[in-house]
Amino acid sequence: MKHIFTLTAIAFSSLMAMSFSAQAQDKTAQEPESTAVVGAGVFYAPEYIGAKKNRFGPAIYGEYQNKNGFFASTMRGVGFGTKVDDFSFSAALGYRAGREDSRDSKSLFSSDDLKGMGNISGSATVNLHAGTTFGPGIKASVDANLALSHRENGNAYKFGLAAPVFQTATDRVEIGGNLTYSDAKYNQTYFGVTPTQSTNSGYKTFAPKAGFSQAMATVAWTHVIDKNWSVRSAAGVSQVMGDAADSPLTKKKTSPILMTTVNYAF
Repeated sequence: MKHIFTLTAIAFSSLMAMSFSAQAQDKTAQEPESTAVVGAGVFYAPEYIGAKKNRFGPAIYGEYQNKNGFFASTMRGVGFGTKVDDFSFSAALGYRAGREDSRDSKSLFSSDDLKGMGNISGSATVNLHAGTTFGPGIKASVDANLALSHRENGNAYKFGLAAPVFQTATDRVEIGGNLTYSDAKYNQTYFGVTPTQSTNSGYKTFAPKAGFSQAMATVAWTHVIDKNWSVRSAAGVSQVMGDAADSPLTKKKTSPILMTTVNYAF
């Protein structure tokens, strides 16, 4: 699954993070132990952030968390995390998915509306996370996604806030929101149009600056079937903002993003 980190994937990762955070926190609260979760389902999202068309795609999730802090995750990458009181920190190596300029491509992030723009290569990344929990389970977080390869693709930073609104022994509902800040290189890669791209695609040239590029509101529902099985569903509304919203590639500023998975923990 191409989960990390085009802007579509950042939005999708927000849904996945909310959807799976409840179980991870519950297990941590019980006792330090090694855990693993796998899940499969479907998501519905724009072809790219700002796209006119949406599509369905496979949602495949897997994470192994060792009690010593090591983790391997389709969502977070491969790295190490730790907790200090109410604060959590992690660092990992991951992969940022590219983007294709043809809908015929097998890539989940592709569109015929991008013809002539050329393909965006995927990047190896460093993924950094810091978070804290306060009050009645309110979670605040900051995430950085930094390109190691193809550094011209730039960097993205996400600021998030989430809180539970309903919880029983078998069900948990959580709401949240986040803002994505992208540097100038990132915005140029995903929303800019160079003179060469303009000639090939017909779009006017556009050179966005660094700034907040996306806002998102989300709600996630987790239903526990038994100690191993659960179903998680999440829905969000993504809003393109800043210079990204003024890009000629942005054809629709507000889009829905949906996801549901069936999961097995062991």
